[in-house]
Amino acid sequence: MKLMRQPVKRPAAFLAAAVLLAALGLAALPMAAHAQSATGSSLVGRVVDNKGEALPGVTVSATEKATGFNRTAVTGSDGGFRLPAVPVGEYTVSAELAGFATVNVEAVRLVVATERKLEITMNPAKLEESITVVDEAPLVSTSPSVGAVVSQNELENLPLNGRQFANLATLAPGTSLGVNSDPTKPGQQVVQLNGGTGRNVNYLIDGGDNTDDTIGGALQNFNLESVQEFKIQTMQYKAEYGRSSGGVLSVVTKTGTNAFDGSVYGFRRDKSLNSETTTEQLAHSGKQPFKRDQYGAALGGPIVKDTAHFFATYEKTKRDTSYTVNAPVLPSNGTSIPIPFTDELGTAKVSWDISSKQYLQVRYGYQKNADKYGASPLADPTALGTIANDYKSLLAGHTVQLGGEALNEALFQYTHFINTISADSNLPNLVFPNGATYGQSGNTPQSTEQKKYQYKDDFSWSRTIGDKRHDFKIGLNYINEPVLQGDFSVGKAGSYTLSGNSFNAPVTAITVFGGFAGSSTPVKQYSAYGQDDWFVSNNLTINLGLRYDYWAGFDLDQRKNPIWQTLATQTQFSDAPYLRDFQGGKGGVLKNDKNNVGPRAGFTWDTRGDGKQLVRGGWGRYFDFPYTNATILFPTSAATSNYGLVYSNRNPAGIKNPDGSLFHPGQPLPPNQLTGGSVNPPNEVASPTLATPRSDQLSLGYSWQVTSWLGLNFEGVDIRYADIPYRFRGNPLVTDATGTHARFPQFGNFRVWYGNGQAKYDGFNIGVHARLTNFELQGFYTLSRATGNVLAGVDEFRLTNAAYQGDLVGGTRRDASVNPLNPQCGACFGPLNSDARHRITLAGTYRAPLGFSVSGVLRYHSATPFTQEAGYDVNRDGYSNDLAPGVSHVGTLYLGSFEQFDLRLSKEFKFGGNYSAEIIAEVFNLFNAKNPVKYNGSQFLGLDASGNPIPNPRFGKPATYAGDPLQGEQRLAQIGLRFRF
Repeated sequence: MKLMRQPVKRPAAFLAAAVLLAALGLAALPMAAHAQSATGSSLVGRVVDNKGEALPGVTVSATEKATGFNRTAVTGSDGGFRLPAVPVGEYTVSAELAGFATVNVEAVRLVVATERKLEITMNPAKLEESITVVDEAPLVSTSPSVGAVVSQNELENLPLNGRQFANLATLAPGTSLGVNSDPTKPGQQVVQLNGGTGRNVNYLIDGGDNTDDTIGGALQNFNLESVQEFKIQTMQYKAEYGRSSGGVLSVVTKTGTNAFDGSVYGFRRDKSLNSETTTEQLAHSGKQPFKRDQYGAALGGPIVKDTAHFFATYEKTKRDTSYTVNAPVLPSNGTSIPIPFTDELGTAKVSWDISSKQYLQVRYGYQKNADKYGASPLADPTALGTIANDYKSLLAGHTVQLGGEALNEALFQYTHFINTISADSNLPNLVFPNGATYGQSGNTPQSTEQKKYQYKDDFSWSRTIGDKRHDFKIGLNYINEPVLQGDFSVGKAGSYTLSGNSFNAPVTAITVFGGFAGSSTPVKQYSAYGQDDWFVSNNLTINLGLRYDYWAGFDLDQRKNPIWQTLATQTQFSDAPYLRDFQGGKGGVLKNDKNNVGPRAGFTWDTRGDGKQLVRGGWGRYFDFPYTNATILFPTSAATSNYGLVYSNRNPAGIKNPDGSLFHPGQPLPPNQLTGGSVNPPNEVASPTLATPRSDQLSLGYSWQVTSWLGLNFEGVDIRYADIPYRFRGNPLVTDATGTHARFPQFGNFRVWYGNGQAKYDGFNIGVHARLTNFELQGFYTLSRATGNVLAGVDEFRLTNAAYQGDLVGGTRRDASVNPLNPQCGACFGPLNSDARHRITLAGTYRAPLGFSVSGVLRYHSATPFTQEAGYDVNRDGYSNDLAPGVSHVGTLYLGSFEQFDLRLSKEFKFGGNYSAEIIAEVFNLFNAKNPVKYNGSQFLGLDASGNPIPNPRFGKPATYAGDPLQGEQRLAQIGLRFRF
């Protein structure tokens, strides 16, 4: 059977959704006739007279009506002004100068992490008079960065499954929505961008670091009710942003206003509102129990009018759902397995406009949840675990204006995160070729803890050098994590890999671990940057920046690790290039990477000087924090604890008992193949090739505001990733005069944590942003390609990925390369699992008459690749990840496109004063797309008695579908009710 790349299709559901969104826009057209800081925005611009000449000495002030917040600047000799770090919101900007009519610009919208440019023209006047104009916010990007801003209107009105704000980060070009596959983040949705899987995004909440330094991605979640707006920058961000080779997501939480207001809301789902999933249909189980309640409240208002305000939210989600086992080999096949989930989120924020020059905000947030780990149609209930998470964070930010145009921003943050994953059974773990698992998960029990202190200071000022204006900004960021640790004493129940989908099939590998695997990897992070926004002319701005990052704590001493001791003395194995990295004692003590210097340069050229047509682009180098789970976490445990492999036995033809009969689980273990002594041999070693992962990004774009309501963005992007950390199995079987045995028989199937991963991403984006009186549409189309040798994604640390390909579960197949002796071989390079040639996201909201609101989100990406494997050990090295005969490299098969259209309808009823009630109905995956995933890549099931390959009937078929755990949703609906006051 040979599978080929499928041509791009336009399913009826996809076309119907696109037509519906377009119809929303057309319906809104007649209505038109009727009517850069991580914590805020920068307002910059010029004031000129009616002849276009610069006006120095003009007092420019910005006042937010809702809170009374006010800041003032005076124009320089070039007429320029700058108000940095202004809280997001809607402002009235006024310009005053003796002899000229005062100009008031209303409705100036300042958005997060974005510089807003404004040009004001003043006319001479003999008498005191004022002119009021209404601002029109630009619809196109005016900076080199690639990304999107998600407004309060979109957050409140678009359908968001789970009400997680990260859903809408997929409005940025080149992105997709995924679910964090790490067990510490149950159900947390992530934005995947530029060939990544969601780990290489730096999350900033009110300017504070919210990135998980153990696994990457977001640390703590914040409920949607607490978020005012956010911006996702997918590439070409300035030097003030770092700790990411992919993107930056900047979030601003809500602040109270001069009016007491709040809301109480609730959403409900049950199985009567859902469609039957494909897995339920295949298992003939009918719809399984399903109930989900999500409810919360928010309240904000003044403490002192125009000066101090508060805002607080609370939300709880309680879900009683289940999944259906669809694996005939398991005794639970066809049965419903409960997977309860609870999640609590709380946020409280106080802001204080201390004076006309000082502003203070303090925010507290917490999250607490519990879920089931490992739920899948291929998982027996004995293979599940129980997750418990507890997050807390406290942030304080202070800004002070120094002189006319200088500003200092200081921030302190404390975060604490504790995670535990306990095992639901103590039975030995059985792993079948079809991906089914039975018995205690090999990843349980485990726990992690992070305690983080952050100190950050940014200073910005403006100067005119010659006749050119420069806006400078410098900053320092220090993060101390004295606690970054975990307990990973997993696998003590033993793992058995079977050669067939039967409990009586021969066992080909047995591993049993013992001891304690405590791992402590405290780190200190130091960052410094400087940048210059150089206004070369009224039409041309050049952005120059330089950033330096240094992470201390990665200098692991593994000289006592017996695996390192052995590898450092090997000279005879020329067929394994990775061994040369250890020769001469290299890697005994790893080095902290000290050369993380990131230059950045960008430009914006306003071709006509009216802000309607701009050419923009740039180049930069970006370094990612090497999160410990991808680098030193497990090697640290190997170097500092007594945890290790206590039993190992491998035989591709089937492990046998001493009497020659085939071994079966439950029988006494055959003789141990380990040749070591009484000390448990470790299972991990770190390569000296580990380094800070980085990317070099290049982009060139064109922004065109076609009309007052339509803006288009076009850009080509090129990214080269290097030093991506990944892991592979490094102890193959060899055959010599003594028989078949592991190359290093004193160790088991150990993992090498390596650092030479490479990938590249090329893409072309078309973005659209339309905004009318009652309608807004935002989205993109991306044509792209992602290739490399890390396979799972440009930000992953696994070659094979059991969460992605259905046949890659446990045993020798997990974390294995198609060439375990040389994971940088030519066949190891190919399309990544994250590669999708076409991506489309469109989101539209329409405020209809009579208080009705209609909105929708369409998401689509074409098929993604998986690897065609033989399904048996072709070269008899103990690994069954060998490529199928005739296959030249990884990632050759493309199957499984994704499409989903979500729809939201609501009706608001207003009462006296500011009271209202809103009835909400949402349908997710309206057209019930199956969205199959986890394709089986094993072409064969092994060899028969004559040595002939046995065809795999599951080859090229998916294991899970929409509605299964962590795989999106089948068509389901929820109803909601919100009271505002």
